[in-house]
Amino acid sequence: MQDDLFGITATPPTSPKMFCIQDISKGVAAEVYKESHYFGEKGFLHVYSFGAVFDSFCWGAITYGIPNARDINGLYKSDEQHGVLEITRLAFREGSPRNSPSRLISQSIKLLQQRYPLRLVITYADTAQGHTGGIYKASNFTYHGLTAQKTDFVHPDGSIKKMKGVKYSEMEGEWVKRSRKHLFSFRPY
Repeated sequence: MQDDLFGITATPPTSPKMFCIQDISKGVAAEVYKESHYFGEKGFLHVYSFGAVFDSFCWGAITYGIPNARDINGLYKSDEQHGVLEITRLAFREGSPRNSPSRLISQSIKLLQQRYPLRLVITYADTAQGHTGGIYKASNFTYHGLTAQKTDFVHPDGSIKKMKGVKYSEMEGEWVKRSRKHLFSFRPY
């Protein structure tokens, strides 16, 4: 049993095929992520969001956005980015049936193709969270290895500073290694 925002009890479906995969607002997706994603309430890039809905309750969400990476070696260059989307968030509430993420990925890509000239979907699995991308492997994504090691300048308050034209050596903070991520891609047919 799952309580939604209005105190209504929702019973989970017994199969991921019971979900209706449909467009949802960024706000509805954010509620799922707030409860079920390791980034919680942190903002996310958004162009399209889809939900796995059963009995008028959104059990899972997936969001696609324009990738931050202007090019990814071997996948696309900056002048070829049109038609490329990134899965920026994916989460399911506790109690969802096994294989629900794979179903949401496949059905949402079919819906995307109806409204966007989709050529490529990219996504990452964060090693800092112990993620290996099993969901993407099960969804027929191609694995491209780990991202390059990067660092961020972190202020003592924990915020990451990204500024042009400053001397970091004159600022308070330190360079910290960023977690590496597993990179996956999918080319729809």
